[in-house]
Amino acid sequence: MNKNRAISLLLGVLMCSSALAAYVLTPKVKVADQHARIDLETMVPRAFGDWQVDPNAGGNVLPSPDAQATLEKIYDQILTRTYVNSRGEAMMLTITYGSAQTQELKAHRQEVCYAAQGFEIQGLEHPTLPIAGRQVPVTRMFAAKGERKEPVTYWFTMGDQVVLSRTERLLVQVKYAFSGVIPDGMLVRVSNLKRNPQQGYEEQRVFLDQMMSTLNKDATDKLLGIDGHRPDIR
Repeated sequence: MNKNRAISLLLGVLMCSSALAAYVLTPKVKVADQHARIDLETMVPRAFGDWQVDPNAGGNVLPSPDAQATLEKIYDQILTRTYVNSRGEAMMLTITYGSAQTQELKAHRQEVCYAAQGFEIQGLEHPTLPIAGRQVPVTRMFAAKGERKEPVTYWFTMGDQVVLSRTERLLVQVKYAFSGVIPDGMLVRVSNLKRNPQQGYEEQRVFLDQMMSTLNKDATDKLLGIDGHRPDIR
């Protein structure tokens, strides 16, 4: 066998091996199809503690048409509510659910979304918050646009955990790929209109703690990124 033919044969074997590996590692089953259907409207209570939904309230930052189209591609469900308490204070909540969090359908970072709407993003940080007896890594930011000052707390889940960075998201995708499944995911975002960001953040933490504490374990696990029904891929 001459040298050129040997090289051609080796390249052919490598190409076939790569194609086979790509096929084997391409997820074919959605995790979302392995458990009961998620329904955000019924999962999240419309009233708890001193809070109830204000059906006439607005205030949430609306995405641009192109951003909305992207969100609808990423997520199967988008829940947006404004809650008010007996003191007239308002808290804006957005929860989205996507049944297929693939590389092409990346979760939407809120600092990018708000900046696209003309907000100046200040004080971006990644603390860990105690929520319903769990330690949840979140992203916080202070979004400012004219007279509107909006502290924001949010997190993403992919599969069975909260992911903060693109690297973490990629690692989760790889883990699930080896199990042959496509992870689902959520975005949980809460915000209020406060000029003092630290006051706003603390009020958000208390709101989230109260809301999550009213849910059953399955719902809490789902929203906080810990779900015992998912395959063990650690």
